[in-house]
Amino acid sequence: MTSSERLRPLAPLPDHRKTEDPAWQRAWASHAYLTTPLRERGMVCDVQQGLQYGLVYAYPPGRDSVLIIGPEDGGWLVTHQAPAEDWTDFAVVYDSRADSAPPAGPDAEHGREIGPLLAAIDAHVVRLPRVPAAPVSTVPRQAGPSAGKPTRTR
Repeated sequence: MTSSERLRPLAPLPDHRKTEDPAWQRAWASHAYLTTPLRERGMVCDVQQGLQYGLVYAYPPGRDSVLIIGPEDGGWLVTHQAPAEDWTDFAVVYDSRADSAPPAGPDAEHGREIGPLLAAIDAHVVRLPRVPAAPVSTVPRQAGPSAGKPTRTR
């Protein structure tokens, strides 16, 4: 790794109060191998641990989201939702699950590999319309009527 690669800025952590929760922090740490390269690509990420597998949400600039599920059935399922809030436009970006409903996913030959998964996300994000990234809120939360209502910008 070169010094310029180590100095690449990371996208910020998600703007919610779960980042202080030890359970969320454990889930975040267990997905760092995936969230770190996505954050290096400028995507704000969030994680959620399901009963059987993890969910990683990645937000490219704009109102879209990429959902990464897995690894499950020996691979990953990656979908793209636009806008992120209502999933009006939904597409499967990558499916490397071997045991998914027959037949296996089209990317099953890659199984749990991260490189091909990231390459598929990169190729998909490049095709998205360019939307300037909104600034990340740096306003501290205050007590009062608006407390508990985080400001979320991507």
